[in-house]
Order: sequence, then structure tokens, then C-alpha cells
Amino acid sequence: MEGTYAPYSYRAKNGDLEGIDVDMAKAIGKKMGLKVVFVPTKWDSLVEGLRANKYDIILNDMAPNKERMKLFRYGSKYIYTGGVVVTKKDSGIKSVTDIKGKKTAQSAVGNYVKYAEKLGSTNVAVPGFAEAVATVENGKADATLNDAAAWSVYKKEHPETKLVAIKSPAKYMPVTGAAPMMNKKATALDKAVTKAEAKMRKDGEMKKISVKYLEADYSHKPTK
Repeated sequence: MEGTYAPYSYRAKNGDLEGIDVDMAKAIGKKMGLKVVFVPTKWDSLVEGLRANKYDIILNDMAPNKERMKLFRYGSKYIYTGGVVVTKKDSGIKSVTDIKGKKTAQSAVGNYVKYAEKLGSTNVAVPGFAEAVATVENGKADATLNDAAAWSVYKKEHPETKLVAIKSPAKYMPVTGAAPMMNKKATALDKAVTKAEAKMRKDGEMKKISVKYLEADYSHKPTK
């Protein structure tokens, strides 16, 4: 995990890692009878680190997509949140489709950069969400696309920011859901993790984690 991406994984005031993915990892490990070791890693190198077996699993609000599923395998989805466009009030961006011809600050890999480029924006590469927001604030980019929950937490922790968030229809930024990500050959690990997740969903622990950090239950796919 990144360890710098609230509310999924970030440092508490005492320096300890906390967040949705941190609690998920600890709970999954406990149900498997394992002690979890956290490896904070920058977003752009997360996938390559998994491929190189530097760790066994990624828990970092990682949404499955067709490209990733060709090379990796996933446990069950445990959190579902939509996407937003973060921009300045006077940017002229009123909807996600208005980013056409604009500069958006995104990580070089991931779903959000693909959404942005598909809508016709030019990418300004950044290592993570905090840097993306800073890039929009200093005017080097017009907007950034990211997770609604991440923006909500950032806004709460930075009330001085003058940026605003615009909700996006699912057709442009689908609510795909996040799931534990593992190497393709890790069939036994995948089975054990998925089993642990099923227990968490049944006993309410997954819902409890969502409510703890998001003040609502996002552990189920929203109904239309």
C-alpha cells in the first residue's frame, strides 16, 4: 500500500499506518492466522513490486480492470466509491466532460488517468493524490480525477483549500470497487483471502470498517 492515501492507508499522528486498507489487511490476516507486514510503496511502483514478489498482496483501493486481470488475480471487492473531478471554481469545468483539451494531474498508471485521457485531457504526471491536488492548486493542471472518498477526507483535513469537487456519472468513471490484488499463480492465497473476506462480510466487520472511515456502508455495490 501507499501509506499516503487517506482514507485507505495513511499515517496517524503517532506515525502508525491506519485506514480502510490497513484495517482490512489486519482483519484478513487475523482470520487467516497470519501477522501482516506492511510495505509502504509509491503508487507508480506498487504493481511492479508485486510482480517482482517484493510482497504478496496489494491493498490500496485497487480496482480490477481487464489489463490487470490478464496478469494478476483478485480477492472479493470490499469497497465501492465513485469518482470526482477536483478543480478550481473558476476553471470553467462544470462536468467531467469539460476536461477535454484541459490538463489533468494524474498518476502515470491506474484507472483515473485512462478515464481522463479518454475524455480528451492531457496528463500532467504526478506520483499520488496529494501531489495531484497541489498541482491543480498551483495552476500547473486544470483538474484531477480521483476517488470521492479520498477527496472527502482531503477536504476535511484541508478546509483552507479553494478547490471543489464535481461528481461524475458512472459512465465516465465507473464504480468498479476495490479488491485485494495478487500474482496470477497465488491461487491458494487468493482462495484464503476471499474466504476471509466472506467471513468479514457475514459478521459485519467489513461494514464496520467502511462506517469507521466513511461514515456510511460502502462495502456493497450500490443499486441503480
